[in-house]
Amino acid sequence: MCIKEVMMKYIVMILAAGMGTRMKSKEPKVLLEVAGKKMISYVVNTAKSIPNKEIVLVINKGEELKNYVADMGVTIAIQEEQRGTANAVEAGLTKIEDQFNGKVLIINGDMPLVDSKTIKDFISNSKKEKISFITTHMRNPTGYGRVLRSTDGAFIKIVEDKDASDQEKRISEINTGIYLFDVKTLIQIIKQVNNNNAQKEYYITSLLNKNSYPHVVDNKGQFLGVNNRCDIAQASKIMWQQRANNLMRQGVSIIDPSNFYMDDSVVIEEGVTIYPNVHLQGETMIHKDSIIYPGNMIINSTIGIGCKVKENCSIESSYVGDYSEIGPMAHLRPGSHLEGNNKIGNFVEIKNTRMGENTKASHLSYLGDAEIGQHVNIGCGAITCNYDGFSKHKTIIEDGAFVGSDVQLVAPVNIGKNVMIGAGSTITKDIPEGALGISRSEQKIIKNWFSRWKSKKNTGKK
Repeated sequence: MCIKEVMMKYIVMILAAGMGTRMKSKEPKVLLEVAGKKMISYVVNTAKSIPNKEIVLVINKGEELKNYVADMGVTIAIQEEQRGTANAVEAGLTKIEDQFNGKVLIINGDMPLVDSKTIKDFISNSKKEKISFITTHMRNPTGYGRVLRSTDGAFIKIVEDKDASDQEKRISEINTGIYLFDVKTLIQIIKQVNNNNAQKEYYITSLLNKNSYPHVVDNKGQFLGVNNRCDIAQASKIMWQQRANNLMRQGVSIIDPSNFYMDDSVVIEEGVTIYPNVHLQGETMIHKDSIIYPGNMIINSTIGIGCKVKENCSIESSYVGDYSEIGPMAHLRPGSHLEGNNKIGNFVEIKNTRMGENTKASHLSYLGDAEIGQHVNIGCGAITCNYDGFSKHKTIIEDGAFVGSDVQLVAPVNIGKNVMIGAGSTITKDIPEGALGISRSEQKIIKNWFSRWKSKKNTGKK
């Protein structure tokens, strides 16, 4: 489809046709993740923050990126051959109707850190200019096009890193790759671009002339172009640090912000304390006054008020009710639901299990496909045997039950209220309310056995 001039002032053109060969990746570069989210998502969200705009995304012929952005409200343009950034802009222009009379903002799809306020300010300050672009100063400008100025500071041109002389490479002012063109001017000059450079590519920078206006913006890391795996790590670090700073301003205690890893979809309330090396991913919610100790991985889960998640736990697609204590080294697999005031201790694994209030499994247990009531005690080493080799079956343990150590509950089985199960029992049948369940062979005592056994060993007898 083509974009028509209907209540429109800006076209935001995102260049995302790069194959990511330097990433050594099978998927397009802009689909790699930075701080837990696809790179292209950040840039599209920045574009969406601009009023009175339509978004054109220039991609290559592959289907993977096209499918990913299908529901993002962007118009797709295909760059048939990878012949440089100006060639990509030409592809994008095919999606703009001739009668459009606004401006075209051009930004690269591999710049996830660019702040929307920076872009809005740039647009606001460039209203009267037909060609403008953002520059910044970098301590290490290697890889970026350098901004050449005359002795009086006037803009001359951009020279790409691979085309720059040794003296030009010492210039710290770089071109960020963000441009704003009057659309009619852009259409007029795009055909004049040549590929007289080391890469034999058609550069957008060839469109800039003495009538172009560079806008110098403070860097703060936001203009990092992500070209390799090192850049992904650097961009992710910056993003995580920004999220940590925002949370600390809102009353969250982060012990070491340099070792904090959180997706931007995660919500953390005030009064929470996060220790180092915690990974929070997906649609995770941590309510006030909870403490998340080191080494935890929490994905798509809710942690209630005043909980303690001790060291090295894995929690996925689970609900942990208020004032519960998890770990250390516990594993809550998808479908785990703790009502509150629960204790899940070290080396306890839970899967697809609902556990009532004040119920605890303190150590070395497996509870899968179970419904467990309130005030239940699960002893050390107790397990639900939920899989018979063909199908999963449910174990029901009602309120007040006491399950002794090393008990095997062979599902399907129903344990009634206030039942006591003796340690070491294998339970295959339902136990009614208030009963004792026990399954053991009779204990035998053979007197003086040890001395006879030892004597046989010493004499070599069998």
